[in-house]
Amino acid sequence: MCLMSKEFKEAREMEETYHRKFYQEHDLYEEGTWMAGPMPIVMETLHRLTEYKNKLTVLDLGAGAGRNTIAMAEKLRDTGSRIVAVDLLEEAVSSLVHHAKKYKVDHLITAEQGDIEHYEIEPNHYDYIAACSCLEHVSSEKALHQVIDQMQAGTKIGGIHLITMSTSVEEVKLPDHESVKPLIELNLPTQYAEDLLTHRYHNDWDILLTERVTQAIPEHKYDEPTEFRCQLLRFAARKRI
Repeated sequence: MCLMSKEFKEAREMEETYHRKFYQEHDLYEEGTWMAGPMPIVMETLHRLTEYKNKLTVLDLGAGAGRNTIAMAEKLRDTGSRIVAVDLLEEAVSSLVHHAKKYKVDHLITAEQGDIEHYEIEPNHYDYIAACSCLEHVSSEKALHQVIDQMQAGTKIGGIHLITMSTSVEEVKLPDHESVKPLIELNLPTQYAEDLLTHRYHNDWDILLTERVTQAIPEHKYDEPTEFRCQLLRFAARKRI
């Protein structure tokens, strides 16, 4: 379900506050956090491309502090590849720039602040686009369709998309597990989201992967500790040659 404008604003503000605080309190690749390492599925999917092409142009949407961006850049370090990393928060972009220098991959990375819903993707430009845990933060299902259309138009023949998306989101208070209304901008049922992606990638794309992973992540988003529960939908597709 998508939220009305007032609810969307509240959800967006809550997400921004949570992530700003998280980036202030935790370092990239810190053990015990969701930034402890890159998402394995991102690196596995990238490897499909590097098996036959070295020099890649990559777009990382919703890059955050760079958990996936930095790891991809390290893998592509000496290939002449380029990575554009986009995130809504200035704090995330600043952190990503800092870590790119720390890991000596800043020559590969261009970090940009922007809302993915309104970010213009250059047509026929990218070999690989990763959109990890960001598409559920657009304002509506219509906006989701528009972002996917731009992603597809921005991808070269043979290019790959990797999407991870929190679906069927629930939040509970800890330790009593009392349910609270989840503040997430676009909370789609898992099966609906999977069908939507399958339909959007029906023409001119080969679907490489569709799977669901149950997640339960402790958070401090509200006045008291909560647990974020969802079915993480993981989806990959290659633009047909």
